[in-house]
Amino acid sequence: MSTQGQYHKRSGALAYVRRQKNLVNLQKIAAINAAGFFFFWLVVLLAGADKPPPIGFLWIVLVIALSAMIVYWRIPTYIHWSQTQKPGRLLRVALEGFLAGLVVATPFALFGSGEPTVRMQPIDYVGWFAILGLMGMLNSLTLYVINAVVTRRKQA
Repeated sequence: MSTQGQYHKRSGALAYVRRQKNLVNLQKIAAINAAGFFFFWLVVLLAGADKPPPIGFLWIVLVIALSAMIVYWRIPTYIHWSQTQKPGRLLRVALEGFLAGLVVATPFALFGSGEPTVRMQPIDYVGWFAILGLMGMLNSLTLYVINAVVTRRKQA
C-alpha cells in the first residue's frame, strides 16, 4: 500500500474517532441539560405545590420528565446551529419552545385543573396557553444561549 493510501486510511480513522468523541461529548452535554432542566422545574413546581404534594402531582412529574427527554433530543441540534451560525436559528428555537409550551398546556386544559369545583372560562384558556407557550419559548432560548456560550468557550 502506498504512503498516500496509508495516510488517507489513518486520517479517515482519526476523523471517525473525532466524530465519535464529539458525539459522546454532545450526549454528555445533552444529558447534563436534561437533568438540570428536570431538577430545576421539579424544585420550582414542588415549591408551589401543597405540602405534601397531592397524588396528581405525579402527572406534572411525568410531563417534566417527558420535556427533559425532548431537551436531551434537541440540545445537540441547538449546539450545531450555534456553531454553524444557521440563519434564523433564534426564531426557530423560539418557535419550537412556544409550540412545546402549547403541547404541555393542552392536556391540562383538556382534562381539567385537578380541582373539580373550578370551571375555567374561555379567557382563562387564552391566558393558560399564552403563559405556557411563552415559558416554553423562554426555556428553549435560555438553553440555546447557555449552550452557545459554553460550547463557544470550550472551542476557544
